[in-house]
Amino acid sequence: MKKRNMAHADFCGRVSRKPQGGMALLEALISLLIFSIAVLGLIGIQANMVTNTTEAQFRSTATYIAQQKIGRFWANPSGVVRADLVEAEEAQEIDPNLLPSGYSTVSSPALGMLRVTVTWGVSQEDHRKQVSDDDEPRFNNVTIDARVMEWDE
Repeated sequence: MKKRNMAHADFCGRVSRKPQGGMALLEALISLLIFSIAVLGLIGIQANMVTNTTEAQFRSTATYIAQQKIGRFWANPSGVVRADLVEAEEAQEIDPNLLPSGYSTVSSPALGMLRVTVTWGVSQEDHRKQVSDDDEPRFNNVTIDARVMEWDE
């Protein structure tokens, strides 16, 4: 008669739980790995949301600044005053509390037209390139074209 291995089978022929003793630990480690990957994904999404929110805030502030500058031109109907304002607005620095490394330029591409360009997070040289060169890649930039009354001659 053969002896039965008591560690692997009981008297009824069922397999005991001894050989599967490490499975619970393996399952726990796999579930911990899956949970960690999910948490890292959520952290990445949160970081992306913060970046996009900051970008939207800067874009909104830049648009507000551009609209304020256009309003100053609409409030001064004299062509001479407008010409002086355009000349004074060449790469003007913006308060860093509003926009970091912010600059604005007002130009007059055509008679009765204004173009206000506001950039942030760029150097003054890069701002000038974005304003003057159409082929220059534009980033951190808001450009608004507005029609104003015809210039007085």
